[in-house]
Amino acid sequence: MSMAPISRRHLLAAGGGALGSAALAACGSPVNLPSSMEEVTPRPGRPSRGGVLHFGLSTDPANLDPHVTTGAASDLLRQLTYNALLQYDGDGEIVGDLAAEFGWADDRTYEVKLRPGVRFHDGSRLTAKDVAFSFRRMMDEKTAATTGPLLDLVEEVEAADATTVLFHLKQADSTIPFALANPTANVVSQRWIESGADPKTQVMGTGPFRFVERIPGVSTTFERFDEYFEPELPYLNALVFQPMSDDYARVTALRTATVDMIDYVPATHVDVISENPRLRFASDRSFGFGFVGFVTSKPPFDDVRVRKAVALAINRPSVLETALLGHGRPIDGALMPPAFARYSQSLDGTLPYDPEQARFLLKKAGQEGLTLPVVTTSTYSVIARPAQAMLPGIREAGVDVRLTQQEWLTFRASVEARSYPVHSWGTAPKFGDPASLSDFVGSTGTFTANTDFKDERIDRLLAEGRRTRDRALRDEIYRDVERRALELVPMTWTVRRQQGEAHYDYVKGYEHPPKGSWTGVTLRRIWMDKK
Repeated sequence: MSMAPISRRHLLAAGGGALGSAALAACGSPVNLPSSMEEVTPRPGRPSRGGVLHFGLSTDPANLDPHVTTGAASDLLRQLTYNALLQYDGDGEIVGDLAAEFGWADDRTYEVKLRPGVRFHDGSRLTAKDVAFSFRRMMDEKTAATTGPLLDLVEEVEAADATTVLFHLKQADSTIPFALANPTANVVSQRWIESGADPKTQVMGTGPFRFVERIPGVSTTFERFDEYFEPELPYLNALVFQPMSDDYARVTALRTATVDMIDYVPATHVDVISENPRLRFASDRSFGFGFVGFVTSKPPFDDVRVRKAVALAINRPSVLETALLGHGRPIDGALMPPAFARYSQSLDGTLPYDPEQARFLLKKAGQEGLTLPVVTTSTYSVIARPAQAMLPGIREAGVDVRLTQQEWLTFRASVEARSYPVHSWGTAPKFGDPASLSDFVGSTGTFTANTDFKDERIDRLLAEGRRTRDRALRDEIYRDVERRALELVPMTWTVRRQQGEAHYDYVKGYEHPPKGSWTGVTLRRIWMDKK
């Protein structure tokens, strides 16, 4: 028996549950949105309504799970279709998202009151049970949730009533608000997940946009969700994300108006974009940084002298100028920038470029003429270019450094398997507080796992910092963490990069937070001012 074809518009009307599974089966060219959706309706004194934003995205997210990140680009998409309890505003301050009220009930209980009337894309209502279920899923090791490590002090998540969620902690934890605002701390429907939905390929949240389809390597499309809980939002009719991993292709697509906006503006084009009167560059110099990580459990990098030698052999000012054309800052001291930590500048100059001292340390360690295999990724120029630019300085210290570049997912697999003794990466702190140091130097940190590093003193200080709310005391604790990390060098920081997004001047309302977290949450609120 044959079936009559179902139009795409009819499919959309059928509801989010069916949409999530059916749309991913699509193949061929991107969805052909009706031309009427491109129309923008001006509203004097208020944001215009309508239009489709075309976005050139630096990578093609293959995993849409709301709790598992594959990078900052994929987080942009999650934050359009899902909501967390808390979020960062345009200034980087923590504010409510699904939470109408939030705060400490006592030293070991964090309370959240939910907004009333929030609906999932399938029409069902959000309840505290969905929130509790979501966080239990994040805390389940089998999920491998990105936010999971930040919830390690949560003993129980309780749905006290239909709109009240209580986080019962094992001990005081000053990082809980940051965890709840994390871009991957999203709330899902318990019924949807338990129905057998695959959140890696299907999408069904409470966000301002609902998932239409993903065509691998071609596009991911979202349309406005008319029952979104924030009045008037979203202003756009739709967003279409087109993966453009090549930096020059992405910039060219913007300059030729093929797309309205791009992420990861390469350092080589920051000036060109900034000088174009039709374009806007939104960025920060706080979050993104490069680092070199060592597998500390194996020779020769089980010797701190060898690790320190490589750290002293990196000419950071030269790396900044060569790789990023000066758009950033060298990091020869604390990882946390002044925007996050008042103690930061007191550690400047701890690891200056000193090839002679590097040679001396290598000789003392019996590693003269060291051959150094290093792996990095070819996918992101903000990672690859600094890795290439550090090679001359390291060679000046008598090290035979050999760089291998791999595609992003292959690179990540190589690092996680410790296939190379040294890797050169780039990332950002999860949130704008020194407690995020645990990711890099704490024994259970996400990036520490790739270095096999553990130091009881650092772990003790990190735990003390989480328990403490007094800012002056926290500054003292985390300064000691950073000083100890600079002595032991499980990783060495290279340069802090200016990183941001670029868009046409008719795209309004977008902000790149200067602190807090790398988040694209303000994409929810943008509008088009096309004449």
